[in-house]
Amino acid sequence: MLTLPLLLACTNGTATVRLDPPAGTDDSDVTSDTADTGAASDTSGDSGETGDTAAPADTAPPQDSWPKPCADLYDPDHLVTFDLAIDEAEWSALAQDCANGVQTYHPATFTFNGETVAAHVRLKGNWSWDCGKMQYVISFNEENPDGRFHGLRKVVLDAPWYDRTLLHERVAFPIFRDNGLPYSCVNNARLNVNGVYYGLYANTERIDREYLERHFDDPDGNLYQGGSELKTNEDVADTHRLDLLRAATTADDIAALVDMDEALHEWAVEAMLPALDNYWAGVEINYYLYDHPARGFVYLPYDMDITFGDSAWPDGTRFTTEAATFDPIAYEHTSWRKEALFKTVLADPAWCERYVEALRSVRDSWDPEALSAQVAVWNEQIAGAYAEDPHAPYTPRERTVSVAQLRAFFVDRADFIDGWLAEGGHCPARW
Repeated sequence: MLTLPLLLACTNGTATVRLDPPAGTDDSDVTSDTADTGAASDTSGDSGETGDTAAPADTAPPQDSWPKPCADLYDPDHLVTFDLAIDEAEWSALAQDCANGVQTYHPATFTFNGETVAAHVRLKGNWSWDCGKMQYVISFNEENPDGRFHGLRKVVLDAPWYDRTLLHERVAFPIFRDNGLPYSCVNNARLNVNGVYYGLYANTERIDREYLERHFDDPDGNLYQGGSELKTNEDVADTHRLDLLRAATTADDIAALVDMDEALHEWAVEAMLPALDNYWAGVEINYYLYDHPARGFVYLPYDMDITFGDSAWPDGTRFTTEAATFDPIAYEHTSWRKEALFKTVLADPAWCERYVEALRSVRDSWDPEALSAQVAVWNEQIAGAYAEDPHAPYTPRERTVSVAQLRAFFVDRADFIDGWLAEGGHCPARW
């Protein structure tokens, strides 16, 4: 979610200006449904590959290794279909929620591969809020806190109007995975409502207790959204280590609390993409911190829908045409400022050089040809569903242009980073 002063909404395909987002929300849908009843809030993960598809289930890592496989709802090799059945009165109330900018759960049933369960559904979004094509959180634990479907407490369906490809998160998260970092499972999904095709979405895993269990040998530490809001262990609410991190004034103080190798590599992947609405860019709400009991604080990538420099306004013009040349250290979001912790670490010559080396490693794994080929495969997988989407804010032809821009961007970003690395002399960072 890009944080700008005004919000645009599309109603029946027409762009209008929204002056106020739903109170207390963002595109990541921060709500109290993250309470830790043996689990925390929810996120995403992708079993899809950048270049190759995910390994079959029989070659998945053993269960005593991490990360564990993604749930079958995130199968990258198939365009999955979800069916939502909801009473007409509740459906009308959901539409009214959109008009009023509120998020309220409504009872429904959810079906996947012939399996039907009770569920609740609400709207999601902030800057991506769009009553022309509503986005949804489908929950299985509103009445029963222990309720899960295929190991998930929620299904999150995103269709931000600024990502015409509907592939940003699907391409971005596997890059974190391929660099040995935590990632969200993600694919695309068709949604039917009361037997009628409603639209195509990115189906993205949320960050919660199940996400921690999938990624870490010890999932019992504190999870913080935006590096501040406690999402697990709320009954204990012991945040003294976070207080120490906030009080740290030197790189060494920070390194005593943070898994620095992981942090530097996570920041480097964000810089490579670049992730224009996330921690690396200074957007303090679009990330999670996990305080691993043995490793210290670990950065978790989150809400990667504004990446790769091809995000577009409703008239088709890009947010920025310079994203391919954004500096991996100096760039910051136009409405935010670099995090003080990031600046402190990179102002230290030794840590800054390690960040540059992490970026070099990420660049080595960045294969423009393979990324482009994977986009082509996924684009073919979803093109028909997009063309048939009755609520799509853009035409298939407009989407085709964005897909071409995305594929070209991989080369442009690689070329710039190659030149930046060859230039050298970037450390220590000067602010």
